This record gives sequence, structure tokens and C-alpha cells, in this order.
Amino acid sequence: MIQTRLKILMERRLKRIERVDFSARGLGPYVLALAALCAWAYPAAPAAAQPVPPVETETVRESPVIRKLELSGSVTSPHQSQISTLVPGLVSKVHFDSGADVKEGDLLLELDSELEEAAYEQAAAQTEQAAGEVKDAKRRLDIAASLAKRQYGPQNEVDARSAEVEIDVATHDGYRAEQKRRAVILDRHKLKAPFDGVISKRMVEVGQWVTPGTAVFELVAMKNFRIDVPVPQYYYARLREGADVAIEVDTLPGEEIPAKIGALIPVSDPDARTFTLRVLPTRDNIPITPGMSARVLVDLDTGAHDVVVSRDALIRYPDGRITVWVVNTEGDKMSVTERRIEIGLAFDGLVQVLSGLKEGERVVVRGNESLREGQAVRLAS
Repeated sequence: MIQTRLKILMERRLKRIERVDFSARGLGPYVLALAALCAWAYPAAPAAAQPVPPVETETVRESPVIRKLELSGSVTSPHQSQISTLVPGLVSKVHFDSGADVKEGDLLLELDSELEEAAYEQAAAQTEQAAGEVKDAKRRLDIAASLAKRQYGPQNEVDARSAEVEIDVATHDGYRAEQKRRAVILDRHKLKAPFDGVISKRMVEVGQWVTPGTAVFELVAMKNFRIDVPVPQYYYARLREGADVAIEVDTLPGEEIPAKIGALIPVSDPDARTFTLRVLPTRDNIPITPGMSARVLVDLDTGAHDVVVSRDALIRYPDGRITVWVVNTEGDKMSVTERRIEIGLAFDGLVQVLSGLKEGERVVVRGNESLREGQAVRLAS
């Protein structure tokens, strides 16, 4: 109630001041009176308390230092071959085109085999005839042997019939071998897929004459892929001891696919002083094809232990400085201090700290973007 009356008096006083000739009288008394009235009528509001920002922290620890080796390689197939026929001939049928999935044993193409079928039938007939002659020769041998046993015939007749059986058997074996040879040649007029895969290229048409050694299809196996990577010779001994390996491909951005070392091929490029590392993915159904590029990530243990900190704890400045916010605890109160550090290798989301931190200290890893020196903080829930 009193403040309301003072406000009315102040407004009246202001109106009187407006009518005063300020050029003739000083302003000091009026300004001081006005300031006193305002201060008494409108007391200042208390200052708002500064909010305490929430942060996430971690404890600095020691860990084995890993060198992260990133290499570029190419996806290759365990089976990739250019297929040709085993006999010459005229192409009569082509059963698959480029891009087709085929299974082992699928018929890819056929050659004209009319003449070879006739030759096979002739060999089969000769074999059958020779088998009949063998049968008749054995019958006559039995008769001669029976007569000689009862002394109705000479012994030399038995010997002659026995020799005749041997000759006929040999003749039959020869015709049977020829029939088998003709069967193999006839079968080779049909080209079959040697393994499961995809026809990446077709190089033949119906009516074309082909010869052995001339590629007619290119077939690529589409499973059990591997990545071949050229590696500097410096890493040869370390990789022989075994290492954790993963691969990254453009078809799965940001994803690391587990893998293992399949082979180390020692002399790959003597001019470049590199060898080939063959990496085998341990996961199936990866969307890759031969010829694609892939990045191979190899973790090499350096044999050293050092202080490490999460990469999220680092604050990088344009002038090259790198700092972290170190947490200071006094009772139940927490504050932060900015500290400059020197870093080394980075691996698995961690960074090696060469100087500036020691094991057991706590640093801020979340909420460290806008902190101030000595600022109070609290742990995020």
C-alpha cells in the first residue's frame, strides 16, 4: 500500500520536474531524488543462479597400444576361369547368356555331334560283334577239349581253339576301348559348367566353329570371396604372428566386417618391395563382387603400454592445440580444468596420450563443448 502511494507521489514529482526550466537550475537534486524513489519503489530482482551443466566422464587408464593399419585391396573370386571346349566343332546350341547363374554340371552349349554319334554306333556294333566271336570261340574250345579228353580228337586242336579264344578276346577288348573313346569324344561335344558361378562373359554364337583353347564363356564363382592386398615388406613379420583384421566396403558404409588372414604370399612385386596379404571374410552374404575395392583394417600390437583416453574427450583448436577437461572433486562438488596434452596413435575409438595425463584421472567425454575454466559441473543421469 505504501509502495503504491510512493509511486503516485513519484509520478507527480516527475510531472513537476517536466515543468522546471532545466537551463536555469541544476539537475543533480532531481536526478538523485528520482533515483532514490525508483530504487525504493522498484527493488532489484535477485540474480538468477547459474545452471550446472551435466557431463559424462571416464577414468584415464593404461592399455596396449595398437597401430591401426589401413590398406586398400581388391575383391577376388576363388574360381574365375575362361572355359573352352575339349574338341573342335560347330556350335549348335547355346543354353546360357551373360549374367546367368549356373550350377556345377549345367549344360552350357552343344556342338554338332551327328558324325560322332555315327562313329560311336559303329564302334558299339563292332564291340558287340567281337563279343559274339569270343562266345563262339569259347564254345568251340569246349568241344575240342571234350573230344580230346575222350581221345576222339587231337590235343593240338585244343591248343588252336584256345589261341583263337585269346585272339578274339583281345579283339573284343580293342573294340570296347574304341567304343569308350568314342563315347568320351561324344560327351565332350557338350560343354558343362565346372563349378557354381555366374557367366560374366559369353564369347560364342550358334553356327560358330570353335577349337580347343578358344574361350567361349567366362565363369566366376560368387561365394567364398577374398581380398588381396599389397602390403609393404616392413609388416611381413608382424602379420605372420597373427593380427585382428576387418574389412570395409562401399556397399556397407561405416560397417566393419570381421575377417581373418588367409595367406601371406611372400614375393608379389619385388620392384615395389611388397607382398600380398589374402584376407578372408568370416561372414557370408556380403554384397560384394569380384573387382570391387575394399579397405582392410589390421590391428598391429606395438608391444607398448601407455595412457589412453577416448577420442571424444579431445578438444582440438585451429592452432593445433589439443586439450581435455580434467574433473576436480572437492567433497560433493565437481569442477573442471582445461589441460593441454600430446597424443600419439589412434585406435578403436581411443587415443594414446604421450604427455599431459596420468592413469586414474577423470576427464569429460560428453558435454565438453562449451565448458569454462573452473566451471562447476555435475554427472549426467
